[in-house]
Amino acid sequence: MKKVFTVLGCAVLAALTGCVSTPIPPMDRRVTVAEDLGTSLYVTDVRCVKGDSGFATFQANVVNNTRRPLRVDWKVVWLDGAGVEIEADDRPWFGTGIQPQEIAGLKQVAPSRDAADMRFYVKRAR
Repeated sequence: MKKVFTVLGCAVLAALTGCVSTPIPPMDRRVTVAEDLGTSLYVTDVRCVKGDSGFATFQANVVNNTRRPLRVDWKVVWLDGAGVEIEADDRPWFGTGIQPQEIAGLKQVAPSRDAADMRFYVKRAR
């Protein structure tokens, strides 16, 4: 009887894992990916570090998980040490194209030395 359950359990596990062709890594809480991107894009290796200059630098990889080119817009909202948004006159969205199955690196330097953390947003380009 144990063998039957073991074989059945392995079959169920194989069926469940066979449904996903590419593993999607866990998301960073500071990252927001628009719902219309679904599983077409995911974000990995999110970093926000202060350099010797005293300015924070954001860096992340975005991965096109499809078989067609993908155009996305992205922006970074900077936060101070208390987690409060740093006011900026203009927070532009940047556009980028990502080829099928490509990993694109994105990087931005904070506009102020007060920046200690960030929030990253990505959406499908319109």
